[in-house]
Amino acid sequence: MNHTAPATAPADAPEQEHLTIGSDALSVRVDPRGARIASIVDCLTSTEFLLVTPWADEVWDPVPLSQGSSTEWHRRYPGGWHTLVPHSGDERSVGGVEHPFHGEASWRIWRLVDAGPSSCTHEVVLRTVPLRVRRSVRIDGGTVRVTQTVTNLSPDAVSFTWTEHPALGPAVVGPRSRVIVAGEDAGVQFPRDEGGVGGFRSLEVSGPGDAEIIDPDTGAFVRLRWDTDLMPHLHLWQEHHATDGFPWWRSVNTIALEPASRAYWPEDDQLGPVVVAGRGSVTGEFALEAGFTAEGAGRRR
Repeated sequence: MNHTAPATAPADAPEQEHLTIGSDALSVRVDPRGARIASIVDCLTSTEFLLVTPWADEVWDPVPLSQGSSTEWHRRYPGGWHTLVPHSGDERSVGGVEHPFHGEASWRIWRLVDAGPSSCTHEVVLRTVPLRVRRSVRIDGGTVRVTQTVTNLSPDAVSFTWTEHPALGPAVVGPRSRVIVAGEDAGVQFPRDEGGVGGFRSLEVSGPGDAEIIDPDTGAFVRLRWDTDLMPHLHLWQEHHATDGFPWWRSVNTIALEPASRAYWPEDDQLGPVVVAGRGSVTGEFALEAGFTAEGAGRRR
């Protein structure tokens, strides 16, 4: 049964719970906090393709906030796939407005406006910028399709940053895993044990947005597609048992493939390069395919 409600309706208790949608191939959970995709699981093998941190299911409220949104983000970070709007990266002030680490949208509880067996839509109206963000997630076989529309509620043009932040889990992390970006090997290194590997870099991507990671030993793979006209950058973040202190305590094993509208570190005092005209809107579409190759063993890691 479909659930529909106006975006202005208050979020009731059920709407603040994770929602499960899926297909015969994938089971997907969506968290109303940040409209985050919390889990993508292969139905046949029960393999989880996203990062789920050891503290992902902890209840934080009403725990007092840490000093600084970066510290608090990392304390609570559950993994999964976030959308970062209207800012990504360290907290900063732009035009007299304070923007928290990774942007307001990732902190807010979004309203559920529509849901069915294989799709759902959440929406939020931001206050750091006059933008309404609507995010629809649809499962199509072994592919998660995301359509997000950002609408300007003011008569004046608004600029912002947009980054998608899917953090992948250990299922695709093996000693011989490879990351292919736009058809070329990105030269990403993975650990052979828990000795620790970490890093971050940002690539410029031209042509069709296409990034794939595959573990040839198991056949597990994730392939992400996006529009490089909207997001010409791809951030690669790795944390493979590398950080022995806060926040990871050598307990996290992940690689994130993050399409982004700008390089991670801003070069000017603007909020971002994506411009939406007064009363206008901009839409981005993303597709994440997850599964096992025919040659792979297809066993759960």
